[in-house]
Amino acid sequence: MLDNEYALLRLFTVASTIEGRKRFQKTVYLLQQIGISYTEKFKYYHYGPYSSELQAEIDRLVRYELINETYTGDAYVYNITDKGEEFIHRYNSLNSDSFQLPEHLVKRIIETNTPVLEMASTYAYLLEMGYKEEEAMEKAIELKPHLGNRLDEARILYEDICRDIRN
Repeated sequence: MLDNEYALLRLFTVASTIEGRKRFQKTVYLLQQIGISYTEKFKYYHYGPYSSELQAEIDRLVRYELINETYTGDAYVYNITDKGEEFIHRYNSLNSDSFQLPEHLVKRIIETNTPVLEMASTYAYLLEMGYKEEEAMEKAIELKPHLGNRLDEARILYEDICRDIRN
C-alpha cells in the first residue's frame, strides 16, 4: 500500500503542482501504459480512462495531509505538503528507490493541455484493448468528436513517450 502512495507522491518531485483531476488521472494512466509501475486499474468512462482506485488513493493522500487539494472554481489543484515530502524522505531512507520515474516524460505529460491528454489516453486505451492503430484513431474520433482536431497531437505525444521510454 505505501508503495502506491510513494509512487503518486513522486510525481510531485517533478511537478510541484498538478492542476485538475483529469490531468492527474491521465498522467498516471499514460505513465502506466509506458511501463511505469502504477498498479491502479482503469476503465473507460466519459473522459477516457479513469480509475476509481486512483481517485481513492488521491483522496487518502489528501486525508492524511500528504498532498493539498484546493478547488479554484475551475479545477482541483494538487500540491505536496511538508508531510508528503517527509514521507518521501523516510520512504527513501528505509527502502531502496527502485521506482524509476522518467522526469522529462512526466513534465511533458503534465505540461500538455488537458484535451490532448484526454485524447491521447483514449487512443492509448483503445490500443490496449486490441484496436489496430487506424481503428483506434477512428474509434477515438467516434468517442470524442469534439476532440477530433486534437488526435494528431495526441498520437504524437503518445508515440513520442513510447519511443522515448524504449530508448
